[in-house]
Amino acid sequence: MPEVNRRSFFRTAGVGALAAGGFAGATAPAWAAAAPARNVPHPELFGTAARTAAIVGMAVDGTTGYFVTRGQTPPKLVTVDLVARSVERIDRLDRGDGGWAATFSGGKVYAGTYPFPDLYGYDPATHQVDFLGQIGPNGGFVWCLATAPDGTVYAGTSPRAEAWEYQPATGELRNLGRVASDVEFARVIAADDQFVYVGTTPIRHIIRIDRASGAMTDIVPAQVSGPGAIGAIVAAGGRVLATAGNDLIDMAPDGSDVTVMSTPDSPRMIDSLTVTADGEMYCSGRGAGTVYRREGDALVVVGTPNPGDEIRGISKLDDSTLVGCGGSGVLWYLDLNDGSTELFDLTDTDVAGPDLAQSIALDPDGSVHVGGHFYVTVHRPWQGSSRRIRVSGEAKALLPHDAGKVLCALYPSGEIVDIEPATDDVRSIGVIGHGQQRPWEIAYDAERNLAVIASAAASGYLDGALTLLDLSNGEMEVFPGVLPDQSILSVAVVDGVAYLAGDTWGGGSVPRVRDTAQVGAFDLDTRTMLWRAEPLPQMQSMQHVDVHDGVLYGVYKRLSGTWFAMDLETKRVVHQGQVSGYGEIVVRHDKVFAATNFGDNIYCIGPGLDEAQLLVEGLVASWMTVPQLEFEPRYWHAWGLAGRELARFDLHPRHWRPAGTR
Repeated sequence: MPEVNRRSFFRTAGVGALAAGGFAGATAPAWAAAAPARNVPHPELFGTAARTAAIVGMAVDGTTGYFVTRGQTPPKLVTVDLVARSVERIDRLDRGDGGWAATFSGGKVYAGTYPFPDLYGYDPATHQVDFLGQIGPNGGFVWCLATAPDGTVYAGTSPRAEAWEYQPATGELRNLGRVASDVEFARVIAADDQFVYVGTTPIRHIIRIDRASGAMTDIVPAQVSGPGAIGAIVAAGGRVLATAGNDLIDMAPDGSDVTVMSTPDSPRMIDSLTVTADGEMYCSGRGAGTVYRREGDALVVVGTPNPGDEIRGISKLDDSTLVGCGGSGVLWYLDLNDGSTELFDLTDTDVAGPDLAQSIALDPDGSVHVGGHFYVTVHRPWQGSSRRIRVSGEAKALLPHDAGKVLCALYPSGEIVDIEPATDDVRSIGVIGHGQQRPWEIAYDAERNLAVIASAAASGYLDGALTLLDLSNGEMEVFPGVLPDQSILSVAVVDGVAYLAGDTWGGGSVPRVRDTAQVGAFDLDTRTMLWRAEPLPQMQSMQHVDVHDGVLYGVYKRLSGTWFAMDLETKRVVHQGQVSGYGEIVVRHDKVFAATNFGDNIYCIGPGLDEAQLLVEGLVASWMTVPQLEFEPRYWHAWGLAGRELARFDLHPRHWRPAGTR
């Protein structure tokens, strides 16, 4: 299957050429044939906004590794000679943003994808990629794949927490059913001759499925039951090995004869587990990047080959070498004799490609920072240059500060790091904690020198948090639950007050207890809530807010694209309307802009408008999070994305036609 080369075509509301005096490095766009809707000029383009070789799926056959990417559309299936440390081939799957799961059976590689939960088979001999079926609704994931001793392939999915069976000999796909009614994620899977074992999240179950009868039994030990995740699972040697947090569980297939052992340090979780052909057991600690070996009933550190990374898989390459893959796309080789490590970074190869962006920020020096999977890309458009700085996760929010530094909030750790682009130094400030996993936005309060951070809870929980980081001394204060039973997706700071946007869905995989999302006002001096309000009834998730001239503007995720303007004094909605989807609201030069998905448009929604004014349309989905804009301080130019390229838009009102005209 040949490598697919896709260029995103998009149309903007414009008829003009590039703005006069274009920058070094700008490239000419390619436009769809549709007629322009407004007079806004085409954006200037500056190449790929963010590149990634992030990996989620890993399978090994002898000395050949197979890896499936995330963040590239459609995903790449990469063949690597693990001995030569070279990329031998890159093939494309049909669709999706990534392939979380991979396994090897009967000479073929099997991969499962998202957000279409598809199952694929790949024949390394013929290089044929076959679509085998979709095993869940659109928006779902194939989280895990495993091969039974007889070659049968098993899969676990979300959001219905189902286990599936694929028979390579006949091509039959069979749904084994939902493994537990109180979870959405069948997160890890293993199989032996008689049973399939499925680990779940956000409530820990280990469901044993009889391969013959389909009967299901929960065998999770009492010591690790309750909220959390089963991080990895293996069936080998007549035993079942699973991980929960920092614990390794060893038990009989019926759940009896349980031994629990813990890591000597405290990684966020044990995220990978393998039993080698000679019976040795190795596992890894997410966040730390540490590798452990089981010795008796203890876990012993054997090395930290790739600090700060998550580990997607481990395999024993030869008698003295372990090979593993980090989520960042770094393959590591750990010498078991002397503890030395060598790295092979797939981001330096053709595996890397345009990423779905997570965040964007404009530095006062003119640099544009774009967050992606495991990297922040620093663009210097005036020089026509860009480079990447590695971070330990998805860079969900960015804030330039303090003479060239960039604050970065990471998923899934909830860690806040400070980046110094001049030196590539990345310094950890701390972890938000309090059950927070997904930071959404960082606002800045210049008077108090505070970074004000909005975050969503981890899966299985509702309450988000507001975090105040004092940039003078690095101290963090965390205020969970300030919008009760809601995550916080956005924060805007005006005159010492933080305005918050709530989401009643919380971190997901948990029943909602509210029907309507709130906005709220938090006093940054007294550290107390001033008020909460529900602008529009039955709107469950508010994506973003900003404030202009005593009016709070917001846009909803559920129902998608509903926007409103609320008078802050009366708490009365004075304007509302509809845009293409949800995204970010930005106030600039007495205008209120909205960048939205599901159409990928830019609008003006205020002040004083009852109907959004479309400025730019059809930019093609480019964001892992939501569309964003970063305005230059004194001008009408804003930085964002078009396709997956860094783009500069001229949004000066002189280009606008009145709403309703062509």
